[in-house]
Amino acid sequence: MRYRLVVIGRSSRGTFAAPIERYLGRLRALAGDAELVELKEARGAVGEARREVESASLASAAQGRTIVLDERGTARTTEELARHVGELEGRGERRLSLLVGGADGTTAALREGADETWALSPLTLSHELALAVVVEQLYRVEALRAGHPYHRG
Repeated sequence: MRYRLVVIGRSSRGTFAAPIERYLGRLRALAGDAELVELKEARGAVGEARREVESASLASAAQGRTIVLDERGTARTTEELARHVGELEGRGERRLSLLVGGADGTTAALREGADETWALSPLTLSHELALAVVVEQLYRVEALRAGHPYHRG
């Protein structure tokens, strides 16, 4: 499976930059392709206006099957996620775009227009932390699918 991680803001330079890069490298080694696309925040806009601008930016950068990360989405265990990714691949999906909103989140229209919405946690996570968690979990998913033991710990 090929992954495109699209995030609002500069996560590659923040607090979680090192784990994001470490797990992106590991994910690329197993999946073959995992790219990080960082989009500019909508400076000057606030609230719903900011969500609308950033959500439109996320949508335009998506390729393949679109998945929005949001606490209201479907929650799965790592094993369930690995099975789901395998099922998607079996149906011909080759690229997943995972969209991570900015500080104000995403619009309902983006979530409703996406192919799926996944929850990493019922908690609200910063976009940097959400990106670190999803990259690490995608690595676990691919490790599990490849038969590596890492997914257990």
